Amino acid sequence: MKNLIFIIAFLIFNYTVNSQKETIGIVKYQNIIHNENGVSFAVPYKLYFNSVISSYREEGVAKRVNHEKTIEEEREEGGVASEHKVMKNSLPRAYYYTNNKTNELIFRESIVGKLYVVKDSIESIPWQLHAEHKKIGVYPCQKATAKYRGREYTAWFTSEIPISHGPWKLRGLPGLILEVTEETGKFEFRAIKINLQPDKNEVQDKLDKPSIDKITDMTTYIKALKNKFEETLANLRASLPRGAKLMTDCDVCPDPKNNSLERFD
Repeated sequence: MKNLIFIIAFLIFNYTVNSQKETIGIVKYQNIIHNENGVSFAVPYKLYFNSVISSYREEGVAKRVNHEKTIEEEREEGGVASEHKVMKNSLPRAYYYTNNKTNELIFRESIVGKLYVVKDSIESIPWQLHAEHKKIGVYPCQKATAKYRGREYTAWFTSEIPISHGPWKLRGLPGLILEVTEETGKFEFRAIKINLQPDKNEVQDKLDKPSIDKITDMTTYIKALKNKFEETLANLRASLPRGAKLMTDCDVCPDPKNNSLERFD
């Protein structure tokens, strides 16, 4: 009888431990920009995550995308997924840290060569789920769409990895986001490799809250974007021939009046 009780207790303990085992992972993404001349470039990023925190970090330099090859071939040959070594505990040029528990978003981006570390709050994205499905790699994915800060996005997420994270600032779906395109077709985020059994210490190191001496608030950041926008327009106007008019409809320019149109680094 004592043996039976011990076995039952052992099984219950094992079940409890396994059910509470935290999901962690590392996803390699490509941040892709499609230019009007048909040439596309991709910057490699990695998403480190657990159930609460994520860190989306630039981990390489932009490389040209060869659309005649598959993603697998590009990854095997180096291609757009080539990486450079980042010193331990160092912060990359661009990163996005989110914490669902504290509702914090901390990100770093460059404006005219100057790096800004900005503290914001996580904003709820009004995703609409659709009945369309497709497979990305081995993962069945569902389509979702939303308008977020001035852009229309189409995302594909997999509920087989029930983590509410994704590339850049996109998140909030009932599964990991593997692909995203925006309405103009110029910008794309694409997962190319998923590791759900990574080194725990490596992931934890990347999920530590960034230790930053100087953090910029959103008001100062938006002002910097506005100044850049106005400076860019002034330079363009000065370079135009007499009588020519400047078209200011720019899908990558920051909105000078508000922050509804997000930029991409």
